[in-house]
Amino acid sequence: MRQAISSTVAHEPERPCAPVLRPDLLARTHELNCDYLELLAGECANDDCGGQLQYFAPKHAASLAALSVDERARIARVPYSLYSLRFEDTRLWRGVCGGAAQHPIRQRYVAPADSSPHTQFFEIALIQAWHIANTHPLAARVLYAMGDEVRMRVAAMPLWRIKRIASERMKVMTPRWPTNPCFWPDLIAFAKSGDALRLATAQMLGTQLIAAELARTRLR
Repeated sequence: MRQAISSTVAHEPERPCAPVLRPDLLARTHELNCDYLELLAGECANDDCGGQLQYFAPKHAASLAALSVDERARIARVPYSLYSLRFEDTRLWRGVCGGAAQHPIRQRYVAPADSSPHTQFFEIALIQAWHIANTHPLAARVLYAMGDEVRMRVAAMPLWRIKRIASERMKVMTPRWPTNPCFWPDLIAFAKSGDALRLATAQMLGTQLIAAELARTRLR
């Protein structure tokens, strides 16, 4: 009898683990990444040096803008955001999330003074991050390097607060790792050359950089 039970347990099929990043999350991330890259290209076309491109070396900004839409879409297909909302900065988000109850109702829903495409994108990106922080904690770590303290603070924010942050804290959003000597130069070069294998290797660097950010977050 014991042998029969042991045999049954030993041969019980393993249940497949659900992926951390479901296809719908990846699709939304790729979509937002594509939009972000198009905003960057638009800045270059309009000779706008005060937006997101200010964080890049000029030659990298020009190279990114010179890519075709399809080439930029290749870069966008990564399992993380190509824009940073600085969720790895615990001290920053302690300040950003503080004082929410101090805004009277009329201030909470006043129309923002800045309604530029960058601000509107920032708002959508924050809403997406807020939703993931509430529903997929592990995915929040992988996509945004969002540690536990920041995730809980972001998840607890009321939605009206997200809109205020988007209009008041535009400098929170930056490109991801714009000064890394390999990340963006390699993404641009291999997307342009159509070298899928090397592009995938360059995209993997972002995953390693996120892991390093999370490790530093745990030490704070």
